[in-house]
Amino acid sequence: MIPRVRPSYSLAELRAAAGAHHEALPAFERELAERFAVQHALCFPYGRSAIYSCLRALNLAGDVVQPAYNCVVVAHATILAGCRPVFVDALPDSPNQDLLAMLEQVGPQTAAVIPTSIFGMTFDAPALCDAIRRRNPRALIVMDACQCFDARWHGDALAAQGDAAVVAFGIGKPMTTLFGGALLTNRDDLAAAVRRFRDATFRQRSVPGVLLRWGYFLASWAALTAPLVGATDFLENGHTPLHRYLIRLRAREAIRLPADACVLPSPMEAAIGRAQLHRVDGFLARRRDIAAQYARELADVEGLQLLDWADGSAYAIYAARVRRPERRAHAIAALHAAGVQADTTLSYVVPGLECYRATGYDATAFPNAVAWSRGVLNLPNHPTMTAAQVARVVRSVRTVFAQA
Repeated sequence: MIPRVRPSYSLAELRAAAGAHHEALPAFERELAERFAVQHALCFPYGRSAIYSCLRALNLAGDVVQPAYNCVVVAHATILAGCRPVFVDALPDSPNQDLLAMLEQVGPQTAAVIPTSIFGMTFDAPALCDAIRRRNPRALIVMDACQCFDARWHGDALAAQGDAAVVAFGIGKPMTTLFGGALLTNRDDLAAAVRRFRDATFRQRSVPGVLLRWGYFLASWAALTAPLVGATDFLENGHTPLHRYLIRLRAREAIRLPADACVLPSPMEAAIGRAQLHRVDGFLARRRDIAAQYARELADVEGLQLLDWADGSAYAIYAARVRRPERRAHAIAALHAAGVQADTTLSYVVPGLECYRATGYDATAFPNAVAWSRGVLNLPNHPTMTAAQVARVVRSVRTVFAQA
């Protein structure tokens, strides 16, 4: 089985984790700030924790405009911080938010706007941020770069366009600290407020908690190697305790944050992040190479629509679109049978989830988002893939769609 995601661990990460010390977290924050050319980087246990802390630290109240087709944890963080999500539709030809629709929702009651790069696809963030500031100069703009890392628009990093940006470091992200995320900003006042809130609210991870992180590090390394990835796929997607745990972690069934959402990253996680940060440019280049090969060799596959990835996209999650959505489940099953772990990272629209319908939202106003949630197909695209594995994915996709 070729896994859809796999962390790019090496002995450098193992040595860094084993030698971690109490200064690892502030050192990682300094290096992150330098990498993104910003003044401040503040680390959190999850990207959603960073969003929650930013809204809470500034005592914001009101509407937070965000995409309907997005990871649900953004809306969870919004509500639990005391604000109200206002959703906007995706574009017909891009999973990213409709920029004009997002701008139309910005008014005097808007506390914040969270533009998002879905799957690592870039968009004209500089123009959007300028337009938002003209409509409401007080609205906080937080760029959600959790799926794109350092995607760019005409050379300008998306993460540098708002008042702040959030990046994430789960094992499927462009780089990893196992879990984790960070808030990036050039605003001294914003960084100071968030740091005060974090210092007053967050606690250190306990010794048993650090040991569990070590267990996760070693288990995730082993579980996604060639001999074990098939078993891991069964445990993740079958009716197993791991599947139930992942459902809770992905938090689609209830509006909540993880139990450790206010626990600081441990030094060993920060040390892994520092090691990964030195290698991330190579990771990103390999993702671009794999995506380019898919573009060349899958462009003529009948029944599969390749997306129009603008220059500067990060390809953090490779996405294509099944032209007949009712055939997607069959295609995923057939690819699994061929040893390719395809799936759908975003198979839902946030206001259409039961926990949001219960609070008065629904998905009927977001037809493009619904269409994307029903048709997207995600293929393996991670730096550890060999040329033979990429070729096998291509052959399997061509075969499956030819049979369909």
